[in-house]
Amino acid sequence: MRPRAWSGFAPLLLALACTNGGERNGAKTPERSDPLVLTPREIGAGGALPIAAVFPTLGRYAVSGLQSLRGAQFAVEDINRAGGVNGRRLRLAEYRTGSYFVDAREAAELAVRGGVLAIVGSNSSELSAAVAEEAEARGVLQVTNVSTAADLTFDPKTGRARPFVFRMCASDEVMGALLAQFAVEKLGARRAAVLFEIGRTYSARLARTFTARFRDPSAGREVAEFYYLALETDFRPQLRRIQEYHPDVIFLPGSFPDATLVAAQSRAMGLRARFLGGDAWSSPLLFQRGAPLGEAYYVELCSPSPEFERRYEKAVGAEPPGCRAVLAYDAVHVIAHALSGLGRLADAALGGEGLAATRRRLRDAVAGSEVDGVTGRIRFDAFGNRRQGVALYAVEAGPDGRPRALVRGWLGEP
Repeated sequence: MRPRAWSGFAPLLLALACTNGGERNGAKTPERSDPLVLTPREIGAGGALPIAAVFPTLGRYAVSGLQSLRGAQFAVEDINRAGGVNGRRLRLAEYRTGSYFVDAREAAELAVRGGVLAIVGSNSSELSAAVAEEAEARGVLQVTNVSTAADLTFDPKTGRARPFVFRMCASDEVMGALLAQFAVEKLGARRAAVLFEIGRTYSARLARTFTARFRDPSAGREVAEFYYLALETDFRPQLRRIQEYHPDVIFLPGSFPDATLVAAQSRAMGLRARFLGGDAWSSPLLFQRGAPLGEAYYVELCSPSPEFERRYEKAVGAEPPGCRAVLAYDAVHVIAHALSGLGRLADAALGGEGLAATRRRLRDAVAGSEVDGVTGRIRFDAFGNRRQGVALYAVEAGPDGRPRALVRGWLGEP
C-alpha cells in the first residue's frame, strides 16, 4: 500500500532526512515543546484491520525511519494482494514523526485512540521506548524492528517483562556477548582494547557487555577501555595509547563514520590488530576512506535476503538498507499471522470493549507464534525478544580494491 495522505511531501522529507543523518548520528535533537506528528486518514475505513507504523521521516533518525516504513508498506501490499487476513484487508496507518521521543509518544497515543490493533515501530531505541510507554499502559501490541536497547522489553526497575512489547532483533547485550565469545573462541584473542563513544547509550552498553564477557584474568584475558566524545574526529591520541597496549582485537561499538575514521588513522599509524564492530557498522560507506591493516568483522541483526534486496532497490532506487526494511516487513507478517489465528473478526471486535479484548488476544497470539519470515524463523522468549543470534560479516577488499562486507556465518541461536 503506497502512502497517500502525505506522499507529496516525500522528496522534501527525504532531503531533510539526509541532511540530518541516520539513526546513529551522535548529534542531539533539540528539545521542543510541541510534538511533530503527521497523522494518517481513514484509520479503519472499509472494515480494514488497522495497524500503525510509527517511524520518523524528519530529523536524525529519518533515513532509517523511511527505510523501515518502506518495509512495512511492502508487507501490507503483499498480504492484501494475497487476500488479506481472513477476508479483511490490512490497513497500514502511517504516523510519520520527527526524531524526538515526544513525537513518537504522541504518535503512539494518537494511534491507540484511533483504534489500531497493533503498532510497528520504531527504528530507534529512544523512540521505541516512548512508544512502549503508551503501548504497555494501554494494552496495545508493539513490535519494533531494529531497536536494540536491552531494557526496551522489560522494566529495569522491577526486572519484569513488558508483556505488550516485542522486538525483531537481538539486543545490545546479546551482540556484545556474542562478539566477545567470537573474539576468544575463533580469533584466539587475549588482549582487547575497547574504544567507545561516552555519553551514547548504544555504544556504552555494547562496550560494557563486551568487556564483562571478554575479561577473565584467570584465563589470561585482559581489556583496556578508551573513550571519545560525540562528533570527535581525531582519534590519534587514543590510538597511540591503544598501540602501546598491543591488543589482539580492537572493539569499536560506534557508528560506521567513526569506525571508518578510526580505521584510516590507525592504518596511517601502522597499528595492526583485528577490528570488531556492532550493527552500526552496516553501511556501503564503511572503510571507504581507508580500511584497517588487520582483519575486520562486524555483526548485523539479520542475514541478507537477495530477493528482498532486489525488490527494495528496484522500488526505491537506492541500495538496500541492511536489516531495517526487511525486519519491518517481517514484523508486519508476524502481526498478520497472529491475526489470522484469531479467526474472522466481527465489527464489534474492532471497537469499544471488543477492541480491548481483541488487542489482548492478538498480543497472546504473537507471544506464542512461530513464523517463517524472510529473515528466518521468528519466535519470542518470555521477555518478547526474538530468539536468535546475529549474522557475522567480514570486511575485505573486493575485485576493484574497495572494501566490501561478506557474510561469514552466524553467531548464537539461528
